[in-house]
Amino acid sequence: MKKLCLIVSLLLFAFSLEAQLRTGNIYGTIVDTEGNPLPGVSVTLTGPTIAPLTAVTTAEGRFRFLSLPPGKEYTIKAELQGFKTRVESGVIVSVGTNTEIRIVMEVGRIEEEVTVTATVPIVDTKKTTITHSVNYEMLQSLPTARDPWVILQTAPGILVDRENIGGNESGQQSGYVSKGSSGFTDWNLDGVRISDPAATGASPTYYDFDVFDEINIVTSGHDVESQVGGVNINLVTRRGGNRVSLGGRFYLTDEKFQNKLSQDEIAKLGVMGYNRIIEIKDFGFNIGGPFIKDKFWWWGSYGVQEIKTTMITGTRDDTYLNNLSAKINFQLIPENRAEFFVHAGKKEKFGRSASTDFPPGWYQRGKYHFGSPIFKIQDEHMFGNNLFLSVKYGFTDAGFGMSPMNDVELKNMAYYNVEKVLWENSQWWFFSGRPHHYLQGQAIYYNDNLLGASHEVKFGVEYDYRGQDYVSGYPGNMYVDYSFNYPIVDWNGDGRVDIPKTDFGIDLKLLHLLNGVGGEYLSHGYAAYLSDTITYKRLTLKLGFRFDRQKAWLGEFISYRIFTEDMDHPDMKNYYEIVQANTTPGTAEKLAAVYPRVKAPSRDPKHYWDVLSPRLGLTFDVFGDGKTIAKLSGAIFGEFMSTWQAWMWAYGGLWGWMDFWWYDANKDNKIDWKELYWANADTYVPYRAWNDAGQFVGNWDREAGYMWGDFDWKNPTKLEEPYYTVDPEWKSQRVREVVFSLEREISTDVGIALDLTYRIYDRFHTEFWYWPETGKILNSKDFYMVAGTVPASFVDKATGKTYSAEQAAGKPWYVLKPDVTYTPYRYYTNWNTDRKNVYYGLDFRFIKRLSNRWMLNGSFSLQNQVQYYGEKGYADPTNIWALDGQIYAPSLGGGSGKLSQPAFSRWLVKLSGLYQLPLDFNVSMTLFGRQGFIIPATVTLVDNRLPNPLSRRNTIYIRPYGTGERLPNMWYANLRVEKMIPFGERGKAYLTADVFNVFNAHTMNRRRAIFLGTYYVDSDRFVPYPRSGEPNEILNPRVVRFGLRFEF
Repeated sequence: MKKLCLIVSLLLFAFSLEAQLRTGNIYGTIVDTEGNPLPGVSVTLTGPTIAPLTAVTTAEGRFRFLSLPPGKEYTIKAELQGFKTRVESGVIVSVGTNTEIRIVMEVGRIEEEVTVTATVPIVDTKKTTITHSVNYEMLQSLPTARDPWVILQTAPGILVDRENIGGNESGQQSGYVSKGSSGFTDWNLDGVRISDPAATGASPTYYDFDVFDEINIVTSGHDVESQVGGVNINLVTRRGGNRVSLGGRFYLTDEKFQNKLSQDEIAKLGVMGYNRIIEIKDFGFNIGGPFIKDKFWWWGSYGVQEIKTTMITGTRDDTYLNNLSAKINFQLIPENRAEFFVHAGKKEKFGRSASTDFPPGWYQRGKYHFGSPIFKIQDEHMFGNNLFLSVKYGFTDAGFGMSPMNDVELKNMAYYNVEKVLWENSQWWFFSGRPHHYLQGQAIYYNDNLLGASHEVKFGVEYDYRGQDYVSGYPGNMYVDYSFNYPIVDWNGDGRVDIPKTDFGIDLKLLHLLNGVGGEYLSHGYAAYLSDTITYKRLTLKLGFRFDRQKAWLGEFISYRIFTEDMDHPDMKNYYEIVQANTTPGTAEKLAAVYPRVKAPSRDPKHYWDVLSPRLGLTFDVFGDGKTIAKLSGAIFGEFMSTWQAWMWAYGGLWGWMDFWWYDANKDNKIDWKELYWANADTYVPYRAWNDAGQFVGNWDREAGYMWGDFDWKNPTKLEEPYYTVDPEWKSQRVREVVFSLEREISTDVGIALDLTYRIYDRFHTEFWYWPETGKILNSKDFYMVAGTVPASFVDKATGKTYSAEQAAGKPWYVLKPDVTYTPYRYYTNWNTDRKNVYYGLDFRFIKRLSNRWMLNGSFSLQNQVQYYGEKGYADPTNIWALDGQIYAPSLGGGSGKLSQPAFSRWLVKLSGLYQLPLDFNVSMTLFGRQGFIIPATVTLVDNRLPNPLSRRNTIYIRPYGTGERLPNMWYANLRVEKMIPFGERGKAYLTADVFNVFNAHTMNRRRAIFLGTYYVDSDRFVPYPRSGEPNEILNPRVVRFGLRFEF
């Protein structure tokens, strides 16, 4: 309790401001007609969702209103004896921006009032962050699939891995890349960090789209409040005001509204199918108002999305989202504001991540009946005109689980058909809780004339608790591979590795014994930051530092294996029955004897990531009129320590595995210990694992790493020190960034900007084989030898078809040297900084705010990103010729029958706009274009004559990465026609019709990588891969959505 009180006390007296997460500010200067500053002016700010706020101008004529909710209906009233009262209406506040207002007061009687529409600058003269904001009006008016990920897609420079055509991708999060980064992401809701503590870069929940007042996306130039330098998504929710409000909507998309593709058209495109929409319903309501006018407000919403589609395999993929939100705001005295917010997001998905490998997919459910919770409470106080304090606390738990759709209750053992590349009967499953606590103290101190300049001094502290309890496995903790169509063992001992099914008519199976692991991972984050924004005439200088300390912690773990008795485990209640049904009497006991259950206590690794992150920003008003601003910023960023980072400190012996070749001689499909074999790791000749007397006779030493690994076979329940040795100098990955921007206000509502971004990513995490007894680490090319050279071509003797090795022909390929022995130990560290990724890009941005009946936002991005390895940035030299100095592309995607795809486009085009027609009709549109993704190309070489049985194969790129074939360029447009119907003075209803993929393009969006197949050098046998380059997904056909929404 004393520690808790100390933490709270520190937070209450901390100084910082996080306006960029949920609010904006108004900065004003009041002068007379001669341009002289007017001190002592009484300034009042009013708005629909705040109580009136007052301020008095300083000696320099300045005033400020801080931490304001976004909106465009603010009014400023300025009063001073001897001058006419001035009223400026229509003041706009956006998330993360400083709205600068200059008010000129005329000499006259105070009773005389001059009312004008405020001139709100479109450029911010102080901030250096590059942001993209979409306000409530645009969120509701643009033709989108109504989730945050499609809004992300509208931001300049952000590449999203999936194209959501009318909702066919809703209910599944999109992957995305921005300026070379795919993992340095932070999600915030109303100023509270809510990022998933385990799945870095993911949101912890889904949302009712109508809850958002504004979505603000920061892509570069981050201030000290931001820990990471990738994409910061700031979701700002609506709030109640002094008037009672009521809104609702119903949107319907149906299979009758979608263009259909015939089987002949599908066959011509080369895909199995498309994500056909069966029906999508999106409906809900929201209501809010005052408990006490000007002091106490409430707001709430409830929304449902029922998304019924098919996977590309033709099977159903249904998602049900239910979201409940509520917010209460207090302003009992003018200087103090408090807020409480709660959200529950529930998701059920039937058929998640279904694919050609596993057509049924998974059933996904949440941890809580009413959905994943988000709680937030905040209090902020303004002391005079110079000091602002705030403290906030947030909690989320993104817990969920997945089980195979064809075995939801986990009653069957899984089989994998190697020849068909197909999972049968069941599959892997997991369940996870993800509690996340966030506590922050923040404030800002202003001094308008310190040493001749204006200062904003910030200081803040944070605490971040990231948790994950986790259990996973395969039903029965085992599964079987069968129907091998490539060489696996030397069945008859003639020195040639055989395909038993083809050569001898024996379907030799491979039994995998694995862990069903349950435990807890944690990471803790502590942060403090300090900055000063110094403004002197036309120049603003921003200096800041942020310090983050993060540490991992590991809870108790149990490694469940073969069940020889029934156990009361909620997720493994059928495991004993699975084992009994699939093994003969006595077999489970023999397996458990060599592979028993293990339990480990919690541990504190006492390892820290310490990151000092300097920030520098500079803005210059080029012509002194506030319309042309040059900006320069530089920063160094670290990363979030995810909960998964703790697993490296797990005790040795927890993660063991064991395989057996299974010759089902009597074909009863029951595993019998007499039918289980190991194979000689040197010769691949199989032999029985137990002799007739029931004694285990496997050669543990020789078969280590081949038939078993990662535990002590002499004492299999023994806990050892972790198999992972973590480098004492292991650090967070690093991003270094320099951004130059030039922003120009063309007219009151029109602005353009040019952004140049340069980034270097390095200190990547990696692991190497490690031999603790000698201290050797397999981290250099010295451990490799040349295995041979790549042939110019490969011939499939069954068909006579020839496959070219292209640019790999004649290049050496490498394997481990003979003296490199198996080790279960790994060394976890950072790559040498020789290995780095470099990004450089240009973004041109255009914005026309809604005025004169139209608005338009657009961007054009040119970018490149290159990977470098240097002399010490690699170990295996095989593919360096194809990787060093070439494009790098993060692998994104998967889910709903799709494949992960290397995501990189050199150019991107984005456009969104609205035009207000006569008779209360509106027309809006979005347009997206990008270069098609790359398609890597590889082949695998195997030579079973090589001296080291641990290393007799390698996969080789046949062309430099990023060159050769690409997917076609992607272009598509969406259109909305909307009719507004007024009801009285304050009511409106909107009838809408959205057309997605207007021109009905069927562009190929995903393909399997080109993998020629496997060439067995020793037997001159080439086995082609039948799915090499196989088309996987096309852009979904045109679809129409009809809707009705209302606001009162």
